[in-house]
Amino acid sequence: MEVFKAFVFGLTLAVAVGPIALLILNRGLTLGLKSGLSSGLGAALADFTYGLVAFTIGSVIVNYLNLNAHLFELITSAVLVVFGLWMLRGSLKATKDPQLEQSGGKKRNGVGFLLSTYLLTVVNPLTIVAFVGFSGQLISPVSGAGHIFILALAVFAGSVLVQFAFALFGATLGRFLKNRRLVRLLNMGSSICIILFGLAGML
Repeated sequence: MEVFKAFVFGLTLAVAVGPIALLILNRGLTLGLKSGLSSGLGAALADFTYGLVAFTIGSVIVNYLNLNAHLFELITSAVLVVFGLWMLRGSLKATKDPQLEQSGGKKRNGVGFLLSTYLLTVVNPLTIVAFVGFSGQLISPVSGAGHIFILALAVFAGSVLVQFAFALFGATLGRFLKNRRLVRLLNMGSSICIILFGLAGML
């Protein structure tokens, strides 16, 4: 039952359309399926990491975050704002040649996209708040390294399923959208949304 709860939590966490979901959709849309899948895997691995931490020292994390909640939220929100501005800058400078844009993306895909999305998911305030609440429900009955690993793996499985769906949807949409100006506008829109997520966390 606990494994199923962890799987559903991973699904629910990934379905929540936050800055990470927008980022994965955006990369699938503008850079193709491989870049989107790499980003989705990075987000799911971050959820797996949080699962391991939450199911081992979750109570300690809750106490620490409660004591430093405002400062921590400001820092993580600032990271989202900076990344959103970086994405927006790239959108404004986007080339009109789709072949050059795709080749530029290929140079930066794979491990780079995975790591950047992993780090952004780790500092995403929505992810942190969700895991703090979930660990409060499951941390007490969890015992044993094997049990903890299985629960974290269940969170990962639920998360990666949805993250890959986002990447596939973005890549599929990109194949149908031949208007590069529209794609650029969508790219700018997702960048602005990520900035707004960060600004909202600072209020």
